[in-house]
Amino acid sequence: MQLETITANIRSRSPWEAIDLGFAMVRAWWISIYTPLAILLLAIITVLLLLVPYEFYWVSLVILWWLKPLYHRLILYVISHQMFGESPSWSASLKVLPDLVLHSGLFSELTWRRFSMSRGFRLPIWQLERLRGKDRRDRQQLLLANVHSPAIWLNIAIFSFQLILTVSFFMLIWLFIPEYYAEDLFYKLISNQLTGIGYSVEVIAVMGFVMVMVFLEPFYIAASFAMYLNRRTQLEAWDIELSFRKMANRLSKLKQALSVAITGALMVLFVTGISAETSYANDDYNEDTSVESSYTEHLSETRLDVSESRAVIDAVMQNEHLKQEEIVKRWRLKNNDLSEDESTPPWAGTFSAIFAMIIEYALWIAIAVGIIALYIYRKRWMPLLVRVPEEAEILKPDILFGMDLRKENLPGDVVAAASALWSEGKVRDTLSLLYRCALAQLVNQESLPLEHSHTEGDILKLSQSALSETRHTYLQRLTQSWVQVAYAHEYPSNERMSYLLGNWSSEFASTRSSSGEQQ
Repeated sequence: MQLETITANIRSRSPWEAIDLGFAMVRAWWISIYTPLAILLLAIITVLLLLVPYEFYWVSLVILWWLKPLYHRLILYVISHQMFGESPSWSASLKVLPDLVLHSGLFSELTWRRFSMSRGFRLPIWQLERLRGKDRRDRQQLLLANVHSPAIWLNIAIFSFQLILTVSFFMLIWLFIPEYYAEDLFYKLISNQLTGIGYSVEVIAVMGFVMVMVFLEPFYIAASFAMYLNRRTQLEAWDIELSFRKMANRLSKLKQALSVAITGALMVLFVTGISAETSYANDDYNEDTSVESSYTEHLSETRLDVSESRAVIDAVMQNEHLKQEEIVKRWRLKNNDLSEDESTPPWAGTFSAIFAMIIEYALWIAIAVGIIALYIYRKRWMPLLVRVPEEAEILKPDILFGMDLRKENLPGDVVAAASALWSEGKVRDTLSLLYRCALAQLVNQESLPLEHSHTEGDILKLSQSALSETRHTYLQRLTQSWVQVAYAHEYPSNERMSYLLGNWSSEFASTRSSSGEQQ
């Protein structure tokens, strides 16, 4: 490590000043940091889109969030090189990924150390110092001695900002959603029952989460790295060492200048001395030593022997004004460095540490099991969060797609009326009647909350949870035939029409409506 090449002003700072220095690093080197990070995330997202089914999109989100330690190592690589005067390109940064994956403790950070609150501060010890085992633990304990609390609060602050920005982004998107669709959107978003515009909202929400994460993680790693450098500056006196090195450089330059000046002066004296006349000493000169002799005599009169000097010093120290004592009492922290009680067995410390670790991991496991249980049984507790509309609030539409759904305008025998139209060659009218009666049953018998804005595909998705598999399959085939006739002007085959007419009563017609007709 060459301290002379460091680009920051190295001095002893408080932890919060060091965090501010880290934020300034991101502002100064944001292009070098965000470019390789964005490329890496795009590659990971592409792989997840190809491998993970859309129904399990939440798995992709969990994987993106869980891989944060990998992004941290790439960010630290760029920042550490920029700090010491190097500017790696995005391709050079990505080329070192295999080495970072294998030799920077990534496996432990993705497993049992994933939930460490100070992992950002410990990362340089793993990645830059490459310490392992007892050396790493001792080094980590030394560096974290005074900054463990700020390192944890930095993690909490970044997480809070990420949560606030993500929720704010989602609420901003929510403002653009039509009111009639936004009522139960949150429930549908979690229970995978999205339709129509809900899919777009879901995609935008995921993009917002990823963008917020990409934006904030460099600030977290840069601030942690700045605290690490500040702690090393305090322990190893980097600022003093740099001052001495700068002073040495200035003195070496001054020394060279003085050497040149002295050499020039000697040459001038040598040249001028050749032509100077020879001078001789004056034998009549007598030096005046009266002042020196009088000063010596004065000292001899006041000077004491060693034993007498000691006696005088002791007498002075016995003076009352020099023997005043004052007792001051104040609160102070207990000395944790005192030796433990000899009655405590030597294995007690190890047992306590093991027991504390077991309790910690048990709590994390309990939290994970609780989250999994909440997801598995979400269909039981999530309806409690949704306001159940009263019967009076449900407005049943009378017309959908220009089709009249009122009971008084529907035939009593649907199959007979449709077969009559089919025998006359009116295929479009036949399918229109069947589809109109199907919509009427969904609205009147199944109380499905259909809206004027819903499409045929939206109706199929909404009816999936309300209909049995047999009825939903029939509705799917009927919808497909109706869409082909209405929009593509393609008539279904005779086999399809025979199926739709022959299986209306057995596969789709509601039992409640059938019983009503019989009465």
